Amino acid sequence: MSAPVRSPIASLQVFLAGLIDYAGLFPPASLDMLKCVGNYSHYLDSPERWALGRFVLPVARLDEFLGVPKKAATEPWKLSGIVSANVVDDMSAVDEFNRKVPGAVVDTVELRVGTADEIDLAIRHLPANADAFFEIASEQAAELLPAVRRFGGRAKLRTGGVAEDAFPALERIVEFITECAEVGVAFKATAGLHHPLRCVRPLTYEAGAKNGIMHGFLNLFAAAGIAWSAVRAGEKIPKDVLAACLADEDRANWHFNENGMTWNGGDEPVRLGVDSLAAMRAEFALSFGSCSFEEPLTDLHELDLL
Repeated sequence: MSAPVRSPIASLQVFLAGLIDYAGLFPPASLDMLKCVGNYSHYLDSPERWALGRFVLPVARLDEFLGVPKKAATEPWKLSGIVSANVVDDMSAVDEFNRKVPGAVVDTVELRVGTADEIDLAIRHLPANADAFFEIASEQAAELLPAVRRFGGRAKLRTGGVAEDAFPALERIVEFITECAEVGVAFKATAGLHHPLRCVRPLTYEAGAKNGIMHGFLNLFAAAGIAWSAVRAGEKIPKDVLAACLADEDRANWHFNENGMTWNGGDEPVRLGVDSLAAMRAEFALSFGSCSFEEPLTDLHELDLL
């Protein structure tokens, strides 16, 4: 990374710790396995590896992953496996991989579901010591999140893609976060969160790519912190505040110091202390998948946050 690395402010480091799951195999990057494994190995050795989460790959490509040479690591790589429609076979493949392969472990799986029965099926075949993230449409959150909690799973929100219609409306994200907080289901996000703040950017890396409105990961995880804190305090979640936080593009409204984060974009300042941020990240808003690890951090440098 070209920007100089400095020690991050304590609250920002807590906010970002392990936040970015590297998904370089997926669009718009769509890199090959050799390149992605090399990138992840490099990131593990970088000064900003504290912001790095899991290596994301389809379960169907685990054998390909094994065939790529890797540098020796001090601890096993943590992988997140994307499960196909062949749920039972893929879960069996993950279980076999974890039993036989040293140096890496699939400790989370991710899959799309549309019914409670599909959630039940996945949980019944989930390998031991693995967690499941269920990607559900935001409009189905109220219907399916109780089942996700009942079966001990976690939720997954798709926040973008390579086309404008892949980005959910702010209102949908507000409802999803609210439902997760009220039901008590932790979640991760995926796609479209390359930039800290909501912005208009090219939707792919191709020359002449169409521009579109992209959600920001600072916006999303700060809004999650507001919702989570309200529930912990026994208060009603302020959906209007969540919406304003998600929509805020102004860098001047975001402040991190050694004691916490303050967002000044609403009618009243919202402050989340370091301990609250740490608990929120550990218990509620867990990570987001990105096909780039460098782009989100480069933007943070450009905003003078890192």
